[in-house]
Formats: sequence, structure tokens, C-alpha cells
Amino acid sequence: MQYSSLPGHQGLKLKLSANVDSGRIPHAQLFCGADGYGPLPMAIAYAQYLFCEQREKGDSCGKCSSCQRVESYNHPDLHFSFPFKVVSKKKETSQAYFKEWQDQLTENQYFDIQDWNGKCDIGNSQPIIPASEAKSISAKLSLKSYEGGLKVLIVWRADLLNTQASNKLLKLIEEPPNGTVIILTTTDQDQLLKTIISRTQLVSVNRIPDEELTEFLVEKEGLDRGGARSIVNLAEGSYLRVKRQLRTSDNELKYFNHFQTWMRLCYQKKVLETFNWAETMAGEGREHQKQFLLFCLHMARQCMLGNYTDMQMVSLQGEERAFLLKFAKFINHNNVLQLTQEFDKAHYHIERNANPKILFTDLSIKVIRLLRK
Repeated sequence: MQYSSLPGHQGLKLKLSANVDSGRIPHAQLFCGADGYGPLPMAIAYAQYLFCEQREKGDSCGKCSSCQRVESYNHPDLHFSFPFKVVSKKKETSQAYFKEWQDQLTENQYFDIQDWNGKCDIGNSQPIIPASEAKSISAKLSLKSYEGGLKVLIVWRADLLNTQASNKLLKLIEEPPNGTVIILTTTDQDQLLKTIISRTQLVSVNRIPDEELTEFLVEKEGLDRGGARSIVNLAEGSYLRVKRQLRTSDNELKYFNHFQTWMRLCYQKKVLETFNWAETMAGEGREHQKQFLLFCLHMARQCMLGNYTDMQMVSLQGEERAFLLKFAKFINHNNVLQLTQEFDKAHYHIERNANPKILFTDLSIKVIRLLRK
């Protein structure tokens, strides 16, 4: 993957390329950022630049044999490690899931742990990186480079290392084999051992600026500028959310209809109908529930923009805008902070397999109270 195929982060791309060109290649780096911002794709593009035989203008060529093997995820000196579910002695290392890993990266490099669980068909279980995987990593990196150059290890979601694996990886970072580059990616660096953080160079992969994301969608995805802006407004700097919206654009209208119905029931204090709505919402898939709560957060922000700018900065159009003209006054400085906190907490708990019927029922009671505040 070339840097040019990734949206945004122009400054970071130039910095990473300049470090390689000047020979300043840290042996261990920590790429930190939400999955949708692209720490994993950035790490892969960086690895491809390290291996490229014909670098040009701060990017890999994408044509040499090294680039082509990285892009097909079968370069002999590029190693991946990732969380998985240990189900037997035959599946104690990530190698047992490498075909699924290749398929996932080929289909879409912007994915999160729920997508990965679905790809491996392990349901809602929490995958981990166990000690057996760390031992396997050490064995691979102890061997000589296949092509006589660098060996690169990319660990996706290093925050899911268990304690024993973390300690083994720490030792590897402290005493890396010659010519080894270790790249960890994480969505939450606080979940890593402080000693690991202190021994790696932090690379912050921040949210993608809206304008850069819009330009990328216009140039690479062929969207018209208005449609691109509409999608980006909901994405909050996440290309993962953009790709999900591109796949399921019809769902936006569905989310709006859910939101409109829910807010009307809550404001009118129709408790029984609200509980019935919560039961209906509980029947939706978990991914739809998560996306709906993100849509609620977006609508709350649009209400505040409408209140303070006389609707001039509101990005909504059509029926959504008409609804917001009437509804925005009910989400104001008295309740917006609490409402957004409740939507955010609900999203957090849905991700962690909370009972959706109980969650949406409880959330509805809170919204009824807060809309009247």
C-alpha cells in the first residue's frame, strides 16, 4: 500500500519518509489512533516504503517486486501479529488465522475488532494476543532476513496483548535482533505496559481533517463534492466510518427515521410506546445499533450548531433539516453535555455486548428526563 492510497495525514507521511531517507529508522514505534484514522494502513505503507527498491517523491513505487509482495501480504520479511481466539493447541498462534488476515486486508485495511471477529467467525468473544504468539514472534525474528535486509513486524491492536505476551514482547523490544523494525498499533496506549510505551517512539495517527477526507472521496472514490461532504460530516475523521456509509448509505435515512420517532416519543413522555421502540431497536444488529448511536451524537451536535448559528452551519438538508428546525431548541446548553455523554456511554456498552433491550430502555428514560431539562 502506497502512502498516496491513504486519505489525509500528509505531514505524517512526509515525516515517516524523511526518517527512512535520512537513515533514522527507530527499531520500535507505536502507531496510536482509532482504527478508522488508519494506524494499521499507515504502518503497512511505512513498511512498504522501507522495503521499496525504487522510492520516489517520498512514496514507494508500487511496482517493484518488494512493493508487490507487500501489497499481496506475502513478503518473506514482513511479519504480522494480531489478536485471535485460542481454541486448541493447533490454533495457539496467529498463523492459524493468516488466510483470514490476508482476506481482510485485501478487502479493506480499515477495520475494527468487531469486523475482525466477524471475519474469523468468533462471535462476540474478545480475542487476545497470548504468550504463545509472542514466543512465535521471537522465533521468527531471531532468524536471518530472507533477503538480507530489514525484517519488519507489525502488531495490530497491541493493547490486546495479555500480561505474559506483553512481558515477552518487552524483552524483544529491549533486545531486538539486528535489522529488525517493530511497529505496534493501538487504539488505546493506556492499555499497554508503561515500559513498552517508554521504549517505543510514539507516532500519533490523528483524525483525518474533513477537507482532506472530502478531497480524497472526490478524487479517489469519484463522489461529487456535495455527497462527499455529507458523508464526511457523519464520519468524524474516520475513513472506516466513511467506508461503512458508502456500503450502507440507505441506512442514514433509516437512522434518521429511528431518531425522529424516538425523540418525539420521549418528548411526549409516551413511556409505553418508547419501551416498544426500545424493544424494536434491540432487534437490530449490533453494528446498526452502534451506528445509530453515532448518528444520535451527530444530530445532537447539529442541534447545537443550529441554535448558535441560526442554522447557517448546519450541514443537513431536506427532511432532516426541516425536523431540526423544530427540534433543535430542545437540545440546548442545559442538556446537550449530558445527552452526548449518555449516547457515548451507550455506544461504549453496546461495543462490549451489553443487553440492547435493557440499554435502550434505560437510555430512553434518561432522554425523557433530559429533553425536559
